[in-house]
Amino acid sequence: MPTVLLIIGFRLHFYSREEKRIHIHITKGNATIKIWMDTFEIASSKGFGMKEKSLAIKLARKYEKEITQKWKEHFENKT
Repeated sequence: MPTVLLIIGFRLHFYSREEKRIHIHITKGNATIKIWMDTFEIASSKGFGMKEKSLAIKLARKYEKEITQKWKEHFENKT
């Protein structure tokens, strides 16, 4: 479960071999959200309010390059 970034209490990470479409999981405490990186749409969410969902999307957008790079590095090493 590679962690891309820890910032202001949020952990941005993904699971190895969950699925091929690039996405990011963002967790804080027991709350979690999954965001598709190609559209920045919420795939699933549990425990976050609207304000936190909005912030999670902003983090995904802001760190898109780092997330995508880490994803590609991780999966290139797995094939």
